Amino acid sequence: MPTSSNSHRRSHRSSRHKRSWLDRLLGRNQSSSLRVSSFPGINLPKDYDPSVGMKQKHEAGSAEEADEPVTNEITEESIPDKTEKTFQPAQFSTPEEPERRRRSVRMAWKQFLMNRAIRKEERIKRRIRREIHRKQLKEYRKLEAGQSVLNRLFRGSDDEEQTEKSKSVSLFSQRSAFYRNLTFVVNSITVFIATYVLVYLFYWLTSMLVASWYGLDSILYYYDLKFNDHSNLWTRFNILMVTGIPPFFCLFLGIFLFRVVFKNPSLVGLQKLFVLWTSFHLFNHFFGALPSGIVTSEGFGYVAAWMYMNTAIKFLFSLISLFALGLIGYYSAEHILETSDSVHRIKKENRMTFMLIQMAIPWLIGTIIMLLVRHPMGFKYPYETLMLFSIAFLVIPPFFNQKVKPKLNLVKVKKKRHIHIGYLLMMLLLLSFLRIMLGIGLHFIIKINISISPAV
Repeated sequence: MPTSSNSHRRSHRSSRHKRSWLDRLLGRNQSSSLRVSSFPGINLPKDYDPSVGMKQKHEAGSAEEADEPVTNEITEESIPDKTEKTFQPAQFSTPEEPERRRRSVRMAWKQFLMNRAIRKEERIKRRIRREIHRKQLKEYRKLEAGQSVLNRLFRGSDDEEQTEKSKSVSLFSQRSAFYRNLTFVVNSITVFIATYVLVYLFYWLTSMLVASWYGLDSILYYYDLKFNDHSNLWTRFNILMVTGIPPFFCLFLGIFLFRVVFKNPSLVGLQKLFVLWTSFHLFNHFFGALPSGIVTSEGFGYVAAWMYMNTAIKFLFSLISLFALGLIGYYSAEHILETSDSVHRIKKENRMTFMLIQMAIPWLIGTIIMLLVRHPMGFKYPYETLMLFSIAFLVIPPFFNQKVKPKLNLVKVKKKRHIHIGYLLMMLLLLSFLRIMLGIGLHFIIKINISISPAV
């Protein structure tokens, strides 16, 4: 029984060895009962413990060393050196690594070039967008601002140009833009001259009235007011009264017309223009009379002279007066636009043209006419002549005030425009009186005798 069991065990062991050898040969079982060492080429049993083996080998070596010497002996000191020399892995590079490096460098360079091209394209797009935005903003500002100053001054509105192109009309027809502008200019010239003559008479007649109160004789001419300078009745006080009261009267009356009468809702068109030109001349005979009188030593300039002002103070007051004129003119832009009888005229694109034909051109032509009327004595007595030019400080500043919002008390209707005969006749009569009657001279004196006595 034991013999058969042993034989059966041996045959079973041998068959198992053969089967495992056949499996390893055919690659079926790749597992090994050996332990793979950390050193290449050496296979050790799985239950191998390096520390135990080295200890047993050291004990066996020490026992044999005591009996007899061994010629070919492997000691512990030689094993590490041999192991390091034999099994140290070699450091070498494969042939694919340089190619891989070159490929990575080329890819990095291509990526860099691609990124640079993308950044350049983005910069170009941003620059193009900025240029387009700048052009659009410029066009928008042009549309908001309308026509340029020169186009506004010397060209009519677009509607008028289209109307003239669509229908050929005669030069002096109601549909002609030239005729409509001409009527504005002529009517404003007539009002300018008429109001100037009225203010001129008011100024000097007031001075004559004050002088007559003190018994001083005076003669009014078309170019100046003459007094008897050798009279013993002149004093410092009545000189200040005679030359100082008329300008202040003009100032108060001008404020009343400008602030009260002009706002009357019943006044429209030329009536408002008449009030506006009158107030302008009244303001000018106060603020413009001071620098003119200081320069010429006449009129309102006597007040500064007899108050013993030095040159610096006179110069300072002259600048303040001219600045006040410019300030009044700047804030009168709304009043100028309200003298229009058409809503179309006061639109932003037409305002410059309207103020040109309503104020600037009439002032220039009216000044030339008055200089011709005052010839040849106009520049010999330059007090009033300089005041004609100082009105420029009232006429020019309104062109720079474009933010006003005028209010018209009329509806938008088509009206026939023509030269106003009434204002034209008034201008001719006043000019005739100024040049003919005052060419001879107007002597004006008031004598008041008051006596109080008891009744008998």
